[in-house]
Amino acid sequence: MLRRHPSFSSRGIRFLGVPVLAALAVLPLAGEGVPVEEAAKFLLILANSAGSEGRVACKELDMVMQLKKSEISVDAKANVAWSFTPDQTKFYAGQGKLVVCSSRKLFTDGGAIAFERIAGRLTIFVHQANLGRSGVTLPDSFLRVAVKV
Repeated sequence: MLRRHPSFSSRGIRFLGVPVLAALAVLPLAGEGVPVEEAAKFLLILANSAGSEGRVACKELDMVMQLKKSEISVDAKANVAWSFTPDQTKFYAGQGKLVVCSSRKLFTDGGAIAFERIAGRLTIFVHQANLGRSGVTLPDSFLRVAVKV
């Protein structure tokens, strides 16, 4: 006859769930990308708030087309830039631009702001140190709605 190990009892498994759920609660949520059409609208608002009045630096072809469609100027001299890759992020951050990213993963490369969908809701993430390095100031009203990292 097989004996069950006491740690594998149903009572033990039930209590094991509590620490696992607690650990999951503190892990960062996985985010989904935001379509370029939606991101372009937020870029315009962000550029205007950052003193770049309707101008965004961008090398990503899909976003360039969407920005032009939304009557936003694609200007390499703008102080706000859209980044889709680590190389683009490093390049724009090196120029001291406020780098808006397609993912929080690009924060390690110098990105300052990311738009993502978490559980279907648009969430704006701000990397405070990278934002400070950009030299661009944003209104408190914008920063209050953002998740600070």
